[in-house]
Amino acid sequence: MKKGIFTLLLVGVLIFSIVASGCVGGGGTTTTSSTTTSSATTSSSASATATTSTSSTTTSSQKVVTVVIWHAMGQEELKVFQDLASEFEIEHPNIQIKFEKKADLETSLKAAIPAGQGPDLFIWAHDWIGKFAEAGMLEPIDDYVTKDIISKFSPMAQNAIEYNGHYYAMPFAAETVALIYNKEMVKEPPKTFEDMKKIMEQYYNPDKGTYGLATPMDPYFLSGWVHAFGGYYFDDKTKKPGLDLPETKEGFEFFFNEIFPYVAHTQDYNAQVSLFLDGKAPMMINGPWSIPNVKDKGINFGVVPLPPITKNGKTYYPHPYGGVKLIYFAKGIKNKEAAWEFVKWLTTNSDAAKTLALENGYIPVLKEVLNDPEVKSDPVLYGFGQAVQEAIPMPKSPEMGSVWGPVATAITDIIAGKKTIDQALKDAQNEILQSLKS
Repeated sequence: MKKGIFTLLLVGVLIFSIVASGCVGGGGTTTTSSTTTSSATTSSSASATATTSTSSTTTSSQKVVTVVIWHAMGQEELKVFQDLASEFEIEHPNIQIKFEKKADLETSLKAAIPAGQGPDLFIWAHDWIGKFAEAGMLEPIDDYVTKDIISKFSPMAQNAIEYNGHYYAMPFAAETVALIYNKEMVKEPPKTFEDMKKIMEQYYNPDKGTYGLATPMDPYFLSGWVHAFGGYYFDDKTKKPGLDLPETKEGFEFFFNEIFPYVAHTQDYNAQVSLFLDGKAPMMINGPWSIPNVKDKGINFGVVPLPPITKNGKTYYPHPYGGVKLIYFAKGIKNKEAAWEFVKWLTTNSDAAKTLALENGYIPVLKEVLNDPEVKSDPVLYGFGQAVQEAIPMPKSPEMGSVWGPVATAITDIIAGKKTIDQALKDAQNEILQSLKS
C-alpha cells in the first residue's frame, strides 16, 4: 500500500511539472480535456446516471471507462478496496473504479438489472449465484476463466464461481468454522476427536457453569459433522435433499451422542459465544467473524480445523459448510473487458490478496497467498485457511432456500426431546420434498 501511495504522489508531481511547462512558450495549442465525476462525489441530480452500468469520458489522449461496483460493506472494509482500486487506476489510467453502497443490495439488484440500470459488478457471497444465474441477471465469463487462472485458487473457491457449467464471478476470500481454543486452558490443540473429547470431559461441570465446548447449534454449524460421514442436507447436482440417508443420520447421531452431552443446551448464539469469552468453555466452534470479540476479551487463543474422527478403524474428516466472497458480473455490463481487467487484477494479484487478508482479515483463497510466510504466521489467517481446505461450499441452487428451515426445526425438536433423530430427519425430508414440489 505504501508503494501505491508513493506512486500516486510521484504521478501528481509529474503531472504538475508537465502542466507548468505547457503554460509557457512554444507557440503550441493547449487542449482542454473533459473530466469525469470523482468516484467519491455524488449528487441527487446525478443518481440516475450513477446507477447505470458503465460510463465513459473522452479525454485528449484516451477514453476513460468507469466500472461501477455495488456492495454492502462497512466503511473500514470498503476503504481497503478503495485503496487497492487506486493502485489499479495508477497502473490502468483508462479505467476508473467506482464503489456504490446499497443498504438492501439484493432488492436493488433485482430491480435495477432487468431494467438495464444495474452495476457492472457486485460483491456478495457465493450463495446468490444460483438464483441470480437462473433469473438471467448474471453475465458469463467463460471466455476469461482459463484453466491456468482457476488453478490458482483453492478447491472450494473453484467450485463456488461455477453454476450449471458457466462461470459468473471470481473469488477473493472464504470463510468457514473451525475450532478456536483458549491457550490458557488448552495447552496443545486437539489433533483428533478423541483428544477433543478428553478436553470436553475435563471441563464439563454444569453445576459450576462450565462446559466442554461452546458451539451454536443450527444447520450451518452442525454441517461439518453431518458431512464427515458422507451425509448431506441437499445435493446441488441432483437437486434432492438427503436427510433420510443413513450417512446423514450417522452424522446427527455422532453430534448428539459425542458432542451435545458436553455443551450448554441452548440454541442462543450469543449465549454460546459468551461461554467461551467468559472462560467457561475451553473451546468454541465458530468462524472468523467471531475473532474480534475474542481479541477484545484479551484471550490468548489458537485456531485449528475440526479434528478428524476415528470410527471402526476408519478416519472421517469433518467438512463444514463454507462461504466464498465473490465479485459477480452483472447482466447488461457495458465494458466487460475493463471490468475483467480489474477483477482479474484484484483476485489473482498476490499483493492485493495479501492486503485483503492482512488488513480486512479475509481468509485467502489464492493458493500462493495461503503459503505466504506472513499469512502463515498469523494464527487466524492460517488456522481458518487450513479449515477452508476441508470445507464444502454451501449449495448454490435456489432450492436450498427450502432446506434451511426444516433442518433447523429438526435440530430444535431433537434438542427439546420432542422427536428422535430418526423421526426428526424423516419429517424434515418430507417437508422439503413437499416444498420443492410446490
